[in-house]
Order: sequence, then structure tokens, then C-alpha cells
Amino acid sequence: MYVKNLFFKYPKSNRYILNNVSFNLYSDKINAIVGMNGSGKTTLFDCMVRIQSVDRGEICIPDSSDLLYLTQSIFFSTVITGRDFANFIMRLGNLPLIRDLSKFCEDAPAEYELLERLWDLKIGKMSVGERKWLFVRMISEIDRKLYLFDEPTSSVDPLSRRRILTRMENLVNKGKVCVVSTHQLQDLTTTECHLIFLHNGQVLYEGSFKEWLYSLGTDNPDIAFERMLSEKGQTI
Repeated sequence: MYVKNLFFKYPKSNRYILNNVSFNLYSDKINAIVGMNGSGKTTLFDCMVRIQSVDRGEICIPDSSDLLYLTQSIFFSTVITGRDFANFIMRLGNLPLIRDLSKFCEDAPAEYELLERLWDLKIGKMSVGERKWLFVRMISEIDRKLYLFDEPTSSVDPLSRRRILTRMENLVNKGKVCVVSTHQLQDLTTTECHLIFLHNGQVLYEGSFKEWLYSLGTDNPDIAFERMLSEKGQTI
């Protein structure tokens, strides 16, 4: 899967939001698209799933029936429970409803306690981290070749971020292509990651996250982020 020479601008605008963007996607590691707010990450996802029509370029990914896209703006009524949400997703994926939670968690027993606590809790009573983890946890039950997660760890506590990344790692272990956009670079230090650094609509770097840190002479990704922009003559 790949994106090649992708250009996109909004109607009546002369400025490209995405300017000659190219990168590859891999199934043996998490693909992380990083960058500052406003760098074009969400627009890139929207173009990849054809919500937005590109000006030109090539997008080689599965069609809409074989991908899932979890947006930042997903909304569910605050009065439905974790059980309601979970079974809605199961219906969406033509999967059996969850009637025995312990049996459902047989392959992931560490998740049982949290799911049990959220099961009859209203979404509006959940923390941001619990809610986002539940969304990722249940959506990953639907079998697809490609999963896109737009800022799933934004405004999330450290424990919930780790749980979300663990669920994504589980998808990778099943041979799925998993793409996540984030500006939480510290999260990536604990996982094998293919990094795509997007800034002002252009890819400044593509490759190993660990090699990126090494090339910039630091093991602190926040420092590496700043050095990358400085070396490329980009403004923050």
C-alpha cells in the first residue's frame, strides 16, 4: 500500500494543503503520521478514504469495504452504555452480539476488568481515555485489511494511551496495516514504528522511528521534532 505524488487544495484556494506527498505503508509495524496541528494529517486521511477528491496523485489502498477509519469527530449519544456501543459495532461488522463478556475476552484476558467496568457505564460518564480505548477496542474487532486512526491518543491519559497502542499492536500482529496520526511522539518509543513526518503538507522524513532519533542525535522525540524542523529550515 502506498501514496504517491499526492496533491490536494481546497476549491478556490491556490495553496496546496498536501504538496507532492508520497509514502509507503507496512503491515509488520505501526505506521505513524506525525506533525504539528494543522500539518495536513487529517486532510491526508480524508483524501486516502476519498472523503476529499485529490487534485492529482496515486492512492493504492483497499477500497472502502476493506478499511476502517476512526475519525477525531466520532460521536455517540452520551446516554448509551458501553454494552450498547459494543454491540452496535458488532452489528456493523455482521458479528455475533456479545452476550458473555468473559468468553469475548478469552483472547485478551487483561482487558476483561476494564470492559466489565465500562459495560453498563454511560459513555458520558467515561473518561476521554476510557471512551477512546473502547472505540478502538471494538472497532478493531471488525476484520479489515487497513485501519486508520486519526489522533486516537489526543487528550488521553498515559495508561489509556498504552492500552490503545497495545490494541493497534495486536492488529499488526495479525498482519493488518495500521496507520495512526499523532503528535504524541513519546508514545512511539515503546513500539516498532514506521514514521512519516508531515509538515506544512509535505513529507520531511519517512523511515524507522529509531533511525530518525539516531540521525538527529537524541533519544528524546520532542527534541528530535524541533531539530528536524530547524535542519529543514521549517518554521514551527
